Amino acid sequence: MEIRVVDKEHDTLRIELPRAEETLLVPLVEALQAEEKVVEARYYFGHPFLDRPTLYLKTKGERPQQVLKRVLKDLSDLYGDALTDFDKKAERVKS
Repeated sequence: MEIRVVDKEHDTLRIELPRAEETLLVPLVEALQAEEKVVEARYYFGHPFLDRPTLYLKTKGERPQQVLKRVLKDLSDLYGDALTDFDKKAERVKS
């Protein structure tokens, strides 16, 4: 996935995700908002042809890059485990 950092400061991060959609951004923002160090997490879609989806993250006491990496890893583990579990159960079902 292509990601472009638009703005980065000590407590804020704004990135563009050109091919992102709500299917990805909603669980990501919800997971970020559940983090203790996150002050604000939201996304913008803007105009569908002129703007790129943008994620905004503001933290307190920890760099936003670190929080984002941790949450992305947690989501990756969660969905990876779900895929593994599905594969195991799908093998048992005969068509």
